[in-house]
Amino acid sequence: MMLSYWEQDLFKPKYDYLIIGSGFSGLWMAYLLKMKKPNAHIGILEKGTLPSGASTKNAGFACFGSPSELLENVKTIGWDKTLELTEKRYQGIQLIKAHFGTEIDYNPCGATELFSEEGFFKENLEQLDLLNQNLRDIVNAESHFKEDKNIILNSNFRGFENAISNAAEASIHSGKLFYALYKKLVSLDVKFFFGTEVEHIETESAIAEVKTKNLGDFQAQHVCICTNAFTNTFLPSQNIKPGRGQVLITQPIENLPFNSTFHFEKGYFYFKNVGKRVLFGGGRNLDIAGETTTAEGTTELIQNQLIKYLKENILPDTNFEIATIWSGVMAFNESHTPISEILKPNLSANVCMNGMGVALAPFLAEELVGRMG
Repeated sequence: MMLSYWEQDLFKPKYDYLIIGSGFSGLWMAYLLKMKKPNAHIGILEKGTLPSGASTKNAGFACFGSPSELLENVKTIGWDKTLELTEKRYQGIQLIKAHFGTEIDYNPCGATELFSEEGFFKENLEQLDLLNQNLRDIVNAESHFKEDKNIILNSNFRGFENAISNAAEASIHSGKLFYALYKKLVSLDVKFFFGTEVEHIETESAIAEVKTKNLGDFQAQHVCICTNAFTNTFLPSQNIKPGRGQVLITQPIENLPFNSTFHFEKGYFYFKNVGKRVLFGGGRNLDIAGETTTAEGTTELIQNQLIKYLKENILPDTNFEIATIWSGVMAFNESHTPISEILKPNLSANVCMNGMGVALAPFLAEELVGRMG
């Protein structure tokens, strides 16, 4: 693309900080950098017309872990690392509330994990006191998780026999959070370049060179990679795997009997109400290999299962129509821990949120900005 004098003068190719990726990770990096260094010249490069990963395509859960998810984390990475990550997720949600809580339909409705298998429920219930004891200082509550004997009946669910609820998680409008950050950054003179794909980052010299597909070369004192599921392009040694999440939302339904967020099957399925609509997503566990992809799209296998659960378990005896289906791509690694590091004096990365990007992105950005000096 040929740039005019006006464009070149306004969007100078030399920056103090260049951020690759305009999802929540990149937006929080830019926002917190501006808070710390208001005179810094910051640019954001995004290959899509909107964020390409999961930020504006997720389900809008401000969550930090259901009982079975946390206990699964403990099996994989141990108690210390699990609690460290849980605190970061919790604190990230507090940052969202503090900075943009009034603009994003923040609904402190709590969350519930639903159980259809009695044995699996008992496994989690037996460890509930231990979970609460370990979480007490993080969430400032003696009993974060509680067995909930009423919500299934009150919500008219079928096929779920038991439930464990908490009051600390919430629902948000992911699009409004993106837009609130975007508007704030534009007002702070952060430059956005949508539809600008980065092909290569050269960091051998003190000034980093960023080569793009359609806008030529940029230079920066520091480059921060915030591409989450697409990070293998730049950091293949990190072995980050994409994980697509499929989502649907219904047309409005009158007299919905619930107003909360829900998880089941170790967090692989999740749903909530959006006003009078029901948003339902997940099912990646039905085809892990097929959903390990950065491609947009949905599959009959997973969409049919989502609809089956809606008909039989979530909205029994209720007529509903599907309004929209979509997908977003998350990032996972074997350690189930994010990568938020300064890799070189002129290069850092804030990626691999392992499905918890809404909560983790602000806290990890704050940490990383603090380490940049």
